[in-house]
Amino acid sequence: MLRFRKAKTDAVTGFLGSQTEFTGKLSFAGVVHLDGAFRGEIISRGTLVIGSESVVHAQIHANILKVSGEVHGDLNATEKIELYPPAKVYGNIRTPSLVVEEGVIFEGTCRMSSIEAEKDVLGQQIAEAPESAEVLDAIAAEAWPDEYHDDNSQEEQDSEESSFPKHGQ
Repeated sequence: MLRFRKAKTDAVTGFLGSQTEFTGKLSFAGVVHLDGAFRGEIISRGTLVIGSESVVHAQIHANILKVSGEVHGDLNATEKIELYPPAKVYGNIRTPSLVVEEGVIFEGTCRMSSIEAEKDVLGQQIAEAPESAEVLDAIAAEAWPDEYHDDNSQEEQDSEESSFPKHGQ
């Protein structure tokens, strides 16, 4: 009988060790495990795992984000964010799926909404990247443009206010 093995999609493709300090912009696809210190911006079409000894000061955009360390900055994920103890997150979260285990510290706001529109934008920007540019299979930083937040935020607030009854009604 023939048996087919499922391809292992969670194999780590990149690793920054505990004695590593990195400043700048990190762009990747696949799975990257970060155990050191990082400052800057992280943009990923894959999974970012932030280990328990990590201290990260960054704006993060990823498909899947798994955090056990300390993160200062906004976290955006197109699929899900998982926070495991002893994680400390100081910033805002935006994801359609959030898992927070007991023992995690989270100070900020969380917005759980579908990010399907951003997924389409991400794919277009990768497809449009010129081959001559120094791109490491990266996503442009405009994946979540400020215009999207500004144009839709008032409309979303108005629709949220109208859909919930006011106190005493």
